[in-house]
Amino acid sequence: MPVEKHHFGLTTKLVIAILTAGMIPLIAGLSASYYRGSSELQSVTGANFQTLAEVSASKVDAKIERMIIDNHAAAGLAAADSAVSKWLLGNRLQSKGSVEAKFDWRPATENSPAPEGMLHASWITGADGTHTAIKEKAAIHISGLHSDNASEHYLLHISTPIYNEKASPIGWLNRQYDIKKLFDPLIYPIRFGDTGHVMLIDQLGAIVSCPMLETGSHIEDNTLIKRVINDRAGWITAESDGHGESVFSIVGHAPLTGVNAFLQAGESLHMFVWQDSSEIYAPTKSLLIGVAIAGLLSIGLLVAMGYFASRRIVKPIQRLRQEASLIAAGNLDQSLAIKTGDEIGELASEFEKMRLQLRQHIGSLEEKVEERTQKLIESQDEKERVMGQLIQTEKMAAVGTLASGIGHEINNPLYVIAGLAEAIRDEKDLTTCNEYGRDILKYGKEISAIVKNLSGYTRPASQDELEKVDVHERLEKAVSMVKLALLDDRVEIIKNFSPTPDISAQPEEVGQVFFNIIRNGAQAMDGVGVIELSTSVEDDHVCIRIKDNGRGIKAEHLSKIFDPFFTTKGPDEGEGMGMYVVQNIIQKYNGTISLESEEGKGTEFTIQFPTADAEDADSDSS
Repeated sequence: MPVEKHHFGLTTKLVIAILTAGMIPLIAGLSASYYRGSSELQSVTGANFQTLAEVSASKVDAKIERMIIDNHAAAGLAAADSAVSKWLLGNRLQSKGSVEAKFDWRPATENSPAPEGMLHASWITGADGTHTAIKEKAAIHISGLHSDNASEHYLLHISTPIYNEKASPIGWLNRQYDIKKLFDPLIYPIRFGDTGHVMLIDQLGAIVSCPMLETGSHIEDNTLIKRVINDRAGWITAESDGHGESVFSIVGHAPLTGVNAFLQAGESLHMFVWQDSSEIYAPTKSLLIGVAIAGLLSIGLLVAMGYFASRRIVKPIQRLRQEASLIAAGNLDQSLAIKTGDEIGELASEFEKMRLQLRQHIGSLEEKVEERTQKLIESQDEKERVMGQLIQTEKMAAVGTLASGIGHEINNPLYVIAGLAEAIRDEKDLTTCNEYGRDILKYGKEISAIVKNLSGYTRPASQDELEKVDVHERLEKAVSMVKLALLDDRVEIIKNFSPTPDISAQPEEVGQVFFNIIRNGAQAMDGVGVIELSTSVEDDHVCIRIKDNGRGIKAEHLSKIFDPFFTTKGPDEGEGMGMYVVQNIIQKYNGTISLESEEGKGTEFTIQFPTADAEDADSDSS
């Protein structure tokens, strides 16, 4: 059993089209907005992180610079201290080697004393005690992060030269500071959001100060370290957060240019700014969800409005189509009342006018047929039964011609209107939709013109819908019917069938042709003889030959065989319309019929029909 395909109605298609038309721009817009917003947010966040790194680095630089100034002042106090000067002079006169002054030397007059616990140790060495090659213009030296195993503290070492009254270096003031107490008060307060913070690292990725990681621990991602350890501030994106997690991150970085100038060769300090990416993009995602919800609500409203509008369009068209089918079936009594106030309403009004005019013309036609029937009955009483059949056939043909013409001529524009309505569903351009609307109005007016033409009987009758017919099947059925009616076992049927394509025709009418000819042949043999049926293909035509060995046809009758009412049979054997009908049916399908007959030997009819493919090709070219 074949599976029946499911077809969506026009209303459903229009709603789906509106839904699709709303969803595609929404999804595309949200995607583009999210991508653009994320990209811009990334740029802005990176720039902000860079700025924050630079500001934080400058604060640390300023702190170290103040300490350098304090150390200069302290070195000056040390040079003025007679005990220190005496020790340094004595140390220079002694033998080689450096002896450190191991006393807690913290002048009470120091301008900016370090916070409690920050200064870990302070001592003085001779000119060669700390640096082997002190020059005439010695500079301050700072050693980076290193650990004091005895105290388990991480320290920063600052060495400041001590000058005598002649501005010659005579020794070094050495001070060690606890790094956590020095930098943590500057680094820890810089927090933003739940996870955003800054940290201070050295050139190897060792943590100097960080609110989340231990001082002295290391960033394990060497690739990330190489990207942030450079002489210029900036920001980067990476798949590592520097805290041991492999997640997308935005990192701002900046060198401590002031401090790095005093550090030993190969050492440097850098500021590192980071925030969890999920926290950075949370507002964007929240906004996206809100916009998406609003968009879905808008689409729901569009679908509802589209459904209402489509029903306003589709229901009148469906009603018009139903009425056209009724008219095609010959039902002209049901009135059509469609009032939409637009072009469809005008079309319905023209339909109603057409129905009324058609009913009036058919009523007039029936009167004329009745009048003609009465005249025929009065003048030809002996043909009463035959003429009654002809009158009834003519009457039905007239009504059928009008109904068929209406169904054929009106359904085509209606299908076009339906197609344009479907095109409006798929079209996003308002201008194009307006053009389709004007086309619907044009075809509506075309239907009105067709109705007026049909009402005036100016259009010829159209053929019924054709089918593909197998002539062999029709011949077999015709033989079966003739056998049931006329033949007995003394009549032999010889079939010489060749493969033939189908023809385009009405199967019943083709069968009527074969039945009439085979029946006539059987009657001509008086029930004894041979009927030969053969088929072939000749020049895109299917050729059928029906030959009998009956008594044949007299030469003087050959030209009258296809005339109406001509017969050589008895009163009860026919009315002389059979071959007339046969010829008309064959000509209806662009076929031909010819015969050859010799009295006493038999008759052969040759029928040719164009193949279905050839007929379709002719229709396309026309």
